[in-house]
Formats: sequence, structure tokens, C-alpha cells
Amino acid sequence: MLQRFHRTFSAQNPRRRWRWKVASLGLLLLSLAPVWAEGESELLGPLRIRDMTPFNILRLDMLPAHAVEAGPGSWAVEADLSYTNTFVMSGNVRSYLEQRDSRHPLTQADVDAILALGQDAYFVDGEFGLLDLTVHYAFAPEWSVYLTLPAYSFNGGFLDGTIEGFHDIIGNGADGRNLVARDRFQSVLSLEGLQSSFLEAPIAGGLGDPVVGMRHFWPLSESHWGLVLDGAGKLALRGERSLLSTGTNDFGLQASLQGKFRRQGIYFSTSLVRTDGRVLGVKLGSRVVPTLTAAYEVGLKKHLSFILQLYASESALRDTTIEEIRANKYQASLGLRGRHGHMIYAFAVTENVANFENTPDVGASLTLAWVSLRP
Repeated sequence: MLQRFHRTFSAQNPRRRWRWKVASLGLLLLSLAPVWAEGESELLGPLRIRDMTPFNILRLDMLPAHAVEAGPGSWAVEADLSYTNTFVMSGNVRSYLEQRDSRHPLTQADVDAILALGQDAYFVDGEFGLLDLTVHYAFAPEWSVYLTLPAYSFNGGFLDGTIEGFHDIIGNGADGRNLVARDRFQSVLSLEGLQSSFLEAPIAGGLGDPVVGMRHFWPLSESHWGLVLDGAGKLALRGERSLLSTGTNDFGLQASLQGKFRRQGIYFSTSLVRTDGRVLGVKLGSRVVPTLTAAYEVGLKKHLSFILQLYASESALRDTTIEEIRANKYQASLGLRGRHGHMIYAFAVTENVANFENTPDVGASLTLAWVSLRP
């Protein structure tokens, strides 16, 4: 029965077949990890990865709570770098591009033709970079505060050819990438009567809205489990700015359940974020966005661990007739996290696992943190 299911699953969608293989590889690594590890491993918690989808990149996103043990007076400077290749479009835009049948950059005539469809439509093609710089400080036992300053980058990038070649190798097809020019930043949006278009990135990048937050950790009796509660606010101090700020303040709460054992860690986080404002020229509308994150960490060595992490969230943009945008976002990440002296580091690759037209095709993240810990 399992073999028949696997054959059916693979034949229906080559893209799913690839994800099936990636998931199988991850499960294999997880099963072997306890054999590789010797003795007790230092567990640092889930990957610090945020939502990089086009219509959510500017809102407050509660990062999964770290699991680093620190006493009063401890501090850390953390840099989280995320880079994604995004190629998403609505079905009517794909139909238009297929009729155009030309691998050229979009022109103003193409934009006018898409907007003249009289329907909600969207097309976003480009590479998005985000550097979150965060300072943590523990001011009391089990209490800490943090300040995050994001820096964004927008460009046509360099990964389109690599991704197309990889899709060819795994038999995934072009997925519409062969309908437009490579390595260009272009977008066309027509949603709920609002129209905006960029034939190139309007800005190269800049600083976003700062985020301030506070967290508290409660050990649960004498068990291996602990509870973390985070509260944070994104402050739009300079108002709305194209591709840099939604123009409104966001506020969020997050509860995390963390279990740390001899060589394995299990982490669950759930958050609610109230957001508003505009992104890519489109009004989000005031709403509360729920998010769930689950992560499994297993020690490979004393100071090195492997992490499998799953992410699910509603879209911040719901007022549209396009189901691809309104659909929930599901992503999976595989990564390594470790510590060397005062330095904590992590590297991960993130892939969307469903609803492929509303999330980046592939993303990579790198975390470096310098920590000064006191008992």
C-alpha cells in the first residue's frame, strides 16, 4: 500500500516528488543523529527564521524563541540574514504570459494589458534580502528585552538560472519561469481596485521599522519543559515607505513550549500579530495573523545540532478574490545550529511545501550571534 501511495503521489506532481525526497532525507538524518552524537549536546533552540513572503515581509513576525540559558547581566548581538528567490503569479497572469510566448522582460504594454483584464491579478519576480540586527539583554532572572532593526535589499538577483537548472534535473519543469527574462525585479499588482506596478525595484533597499520586545521564561516544575512568553511591537516611526514600512504599528504576542532532553529538543510556538497598513502598494487591512511553528533539534556533536522546522501562517492579505494570495503559507526548513566559544551560528534552507504561488520558491538564512552569558 505504501509503495502504491508513493507512486501515485510522485506521478501526480514532480514538485511534490522533490519535496518527498527532501523530507525523506531529513527523516534519515534525524534517525542517524543519535548515533553520531556522543554524550550530552548543547541545545540552542529553533531556527530564527522569519516570514519572507512578498505580502508579509514588512509586517511584524514573531521569531521562534531561542533556548539559550542566560542569567542577569547576559547580553547578545544577533545578526539574522535571510535571502529568498520569489517567483509568484496569479493564474490569469500566467495565461497572459503563455499567450505572449516570449522570454523578454515585461514592458509597460504588458502591464497595461494585465491591468486591463479587469480582474484581481498579481506577478512578483525578484530576490529579497533581509538583515535583522538584534540586541538582547537579560535584566533579571528569566526576564530579557530586545531591540531589532531590519535592513532590506531588493534586486533582480542571480539565482534564476540555477533554480531553473535544478528544476530541469529533478524533472520539475520551468514552472512559468521560462515566460519572462531571468534576474529581473518586476511586479504587477491589481487588487481590489488598487493598482501598482514596478518594472524594476523602486529602491535598492533601506532600513525598516524597529521592533522592541520583552520575554519571560517559566521552568515547568522539575520537568524538562519550559514556557516562554514574548511580547513585541513594530513601530512605524517614519510613516509609510515603499517596500520598507507598512506605515502602521504592529503588536504581537507569542507563547513557546520548549522541551530540552539529553540530545534532543522539541519546540512549539504560536503567535498572534495585529497588523495593518500597506505593502507593495496594496492595503492589508486591519487583522490578526496567527502563526504556528514546530521544530525538532537533535545533537550531532556536543556543540552542533541538526534542526527540522515547520512553519504555518495565514496570509496578511485576505481582501482579494485570488485564492493563491489568500491561501495559508506552509514552509519547511532544514538547518544546522552550533556554538563555538562566544559565537552562535546557524545555517538553513527553507522551501515552500504547499500553495506555491504565495511563498518564495527557495530561501536561505544565516545567523551569527556574539553572546556574553552569565550564570
